[in-house]
Amino acid sequence: MLNINEGANVFLKPLENAIKYGKPVLFENVDEELDPTLDPILEKNFTSKAGIKLLKLGENEIEYNSDFQLYFTTKLSNPRYTPEIMGKSMVINYTVTINGLH
Repeated sequence: MLNINEGANVFLKPLENAIKYGKPVLFENVDEELDPTLDPILEKNFTSKAGIKLLKLGENEIEYNSDFQLYFTTKLSNPRYTPEIMGKSMVINYTVTINGLH
């Protein structure tokens, strides 16, 4: 689990390793803005060299493992994400309501 609000310097290396080895990553407590460093992942900007799928993340080009998964959670009750973020991701609302508890 990584906290995206700590800045790109803190989460970039673990994220690179997760992409390379096909491990899931969970970012907790995400605000309504996402770090632009994540755009190549969300937009799936892949390149291929010698049949290997590569992803440019920051200044590094890393091998992309198709088992990699990226998750975000937020404590915001009604986040208002931009249309760009909504188009690049799937938003699932797991808010518990009184009606849902009945």
